[in-house]
Amino acid sequence: MRAGIFLLCLLLPHALLAEPMTVDADKFVLVQDKQQVDFFGHVVIKRDDMILRADKVRVWYQEDKATGKKVLKQAEAIGHVDIDTEDSKGKSDYALFTANSNILVMKGDAFMVSKQGKVEGEHITYNTVTKDTKVVGGESGKQVRFTFDEAQ
Repeated sequence: MRAGIFLLCLLLPHALLAEPMTVDADKFVLVQDKQQVDFFGHVVIKRDDMILRADKVRVWYQEDKATGKKVLKQAEAIGHVDIDTEDSKGKSDYALFTANSNILVMKGDAFMVSKQGKVEGEHITYNTVTKDTKVVGGESGKQVRFTFDEAQ
């Protein structure tokens, strides 16, 4: 959940418009005609109580026709993806968030942890609005695991 939920919250269009966001990285590349921004090396994105860390983050944006402001279209985090929020954590090798569908996909030894418990699998799909979650074990035959903390 660390990687997944954080990325989701971080990248929601209304969230980007509401609060400032800082990005630290070793390198930054803006490709204006593709409406794309790439951050390379030790990427750390902070917004409020959320922190995303990854080796590389690519963000695609578009202009909101009503406001003229730039809004998130899609974001991709690659390599050692680690997400922390106030109430959840996630980790994976790769994460992709698509703003118009509110879907976060985490791949590669993915796991998410929250108050409800922990889910683990090769591939996690999470809807940031409905909270619907699908976990797949992968082609290796590895099963998915859900650990429910009954004490809470």
